[in-house]
Amino acid sequence: MTSQEIQELRNKYYNATLTELFEVQKALWIFRVKPDKGLIPFKPGQYTTLGLGIWEKCVEGNGPETIKPGQEKQLLRRAYSVSHPVLDKEGKLFSPEKIDFYEFYVTLVVNASKIPTPPRLTPRVFGLKKGDRLSFGPKMTGHYNLNGLKNTDQVVFFSTGTGEAPHNAMIWELLTKGHKNPIVSCVCTRYRADQAYRSLHEKLEKQFNNYKVIYLATREKEEPKMYCQDLVVSGELEKRTGVKLDAAKTHVYLCGNPSMIGRPEVKDGQKIYPKPAGIIEILEKSGFTMASPTQKGNIHFEAYW
Repeated sequence: MTSQEIQELRNKYYNATLTELFEVQKALWIFRVKPDKGLIPFKPGQYTTLGLGIWEKCVEGNGPETIKPGQEKQLLRRAYSVSHPVLDKEGKLFSPEKIDFYEFYVTLVVNASKIPTPPRLTPRVFGLKKGDRLSFGPKMTGHYNLNGLKNTDQVVFFSTGTGEAPHNAMIWELLTKGHKNPIVSCVCTRYRADQAYRSLHEKLEKQFNNYKVIYLATREKEEPKMYCQDLVVSGELEKRTGVKLDAAKTHVYLCGNPSMIGRPEVKDGQKIYPKPAGIIEILEKSGFTMASPTQKGNIHFEAYW
């Protein structure tokens, strides 16, 4: 394709600008996007789509791709939960009127083999720089939000990796609206270097007496290897935060690795849980109920991937 053809495709499909980029590490970014038509109202926890043309170059290290004839002029799109900066430069909760961007928390996924795979989005995203253009979805969507939560409820978030993104927005909303009961966030990553928002949440913990945060790093030699499930089963969650997972007054939110979530399959009216046990199974044995778009409950999980 000629440079003119590429520019024409960009002009046709791209409707947003990357305004800020924070490289946490080579394969982990926080970046901010400003749509041409301004912000779309959304509920914290929801997601939208980002896209780039297949014609865009991939970062070095991405393996071969199988691109069918004519496909090089198409867009690659993927769903991403909207994150949130939570605190402004002065260390105070961001005022809604001061935010004219959406924040995203993304990890690079490359094809490390020599076997061709279908085109991937993130090897193209990680080739972007501040001021570059991209495609932004027409709407925000998803049932993962704070609907139905009462001010008297305890709220506990569990996430792995970039699954922390929607929880940042949800925690910001709870604190901004003056939620008084306990709020706990538990985040599990492989290494401490993967914990991009850690310092932010430690600042929040000092500012708000009802907020507690726990970060786990499973591959750091000096830390005990512990997953989110272990926090619940061992009682370590209650020990560290003082919060008891009482189904009568607690809502739990899960986002990230499907193994952590442990969503069951339903066959012949019976739930079949994956093994080892995820948090859904652990909590349902304690009286919690899994929520769905058609059923109220107090275990909520993000399932778009």
